[in-house]
Amino acid sequence: MTDKQIKGWLRRRFTQVGWVLVIYYFLMTVLSMIAMMGEAANQMLSAWRMGDFSGKYDEGAIFGNAWGYIVSIAVGFVILHGWKGPEYWRREVLVKERKMTVPVFFAILCLCAGSQMVNSLWVSGLELVLNQFGRSVVPLLESVSGDSDTFSMFLYASLLAPIAEEALFRGYILRSLRPFGRRFAIFGSAFLFGLFHGNLLQAPYAFLMGLLLGYVAVEYSVGWAIGLHMFNNLVLADLLTRLTASLPDVVYNIISLILFGGCALVSLVILIAKRHEIRAYNRSEWMDRRVLKCFFTNSGILVLTVLMLANMIMILLA
Repeated sequence: MTDKQIKGWLRRRFTQVGWVLVIYYFLMTVLSMIAMMGEAANQMLSAWRMGDFSGKYDEGAIFGNAWGYIVSIAVGFVILHGWKGPEYWRREVLVKERKMTVPVFFAILCLCAGSQMVNSLWVSGLELVLNQFGRSVVPLLESVSGDSDTFSMFLYASLLAPIAEEALFRGYILRSLRPFGRRFAIFGSAFLFGLFHGNLLQAPYAFLMGLLLGYVAVEYSVGWAIGLHMFNNLVLADLLTRLTASLPDVVYNIISLILFGGCALVSLVILIAKRHEIRAYNRSEWMDRRVLKCFFTNSGILVLTVLMLANMIMILLA
């Protein structure tokens, strides 16, 4: 094959990944809007039956309605099975590489919790930048944060989303990129995972978590990645928030600093101690520039990138 033919073949392989994510994004958007409109209509009818024509709605219940997201997960798996075939899940996605050890598991948990501190620093930095233009990060936080007070949002954000996102990004997508190199598969799936979040608050953090989860999926299994993602969403996010909700802000900040700051320090120590192994791992495999170029220049990934960047700008300006 000529160099031109190789690049064309690579772009065709990668464009499938991009278009699958574009389709899934529109599916989630449409179904979530239908679910929220259904909740609003139900509230309106209930109010009318009781003679209340004020037009007031419970916005928390409307925006916290995650049944559309939950349905999109089921439909999404049908699309993925159609894309790769039913055997791909068992043969590729569920493959187990090696056994997890206690020291590695402890290090990964510390990195996961410590990354929360990195995210806090990013949010604080973004707040400083937005303040220079007379804006604040608070409305952005509210626009991208799901209301977990509803059962459907708790079910989705804490339990089903970790399973679905890991199956999609560290399962189907990472395994689709794996033939082009282990490092490329981790980087590419992490880039798409961060991009897919569609907002400046979550995208950088999701990219960093994507690198960690991608490493876990490649070196161990997607099952460990699902467990780690669920621990992050259920314990570090939802459960910790509920346990500290009644505490004063000062006390909450102290607890967060001790917990996440401590894990960040431990993570830093681990990274320094393992720096030679990390360097050797990075040098163990070469990423072909042609692969990288074709990954970022195919129609599917380009459309997804433009779509997500536009979404980031719209949320930021809202």
